[in-house]
Amino acid sequence: MQETEFPPRQCHMDEHAAVLASIAEVQEVVAKGNLVEARRLATALADWFPRHTAHLDSALSHWMSKLRWGAKPVVIRRKADTLG
Repeated sequence: MQETEFPPRQCHMDEHAAVLASIAEVQEVVAKGNLVEARRLATALADWFPRHTAHLDSALSHWMSKLRWGAKPVVIRRKADTLG
């Protein structure tokens, strides 16, 4: 993202950093025996990930493909309703 100067790179990197920070926090709580937080994190990640990949990762892929090959990448989707 940085090498190609992806325009929303800071937003994208901030999202990743926030997820990693949440995981680190939950790891500490789970180490103390609180598995409820791990389940909540898993549910939140299952909700976040498809939207993140459909929007920010997809935009990054388009950006990089356009820079490298002058074209959009091929996008294959299983079902339209799987993205929420």
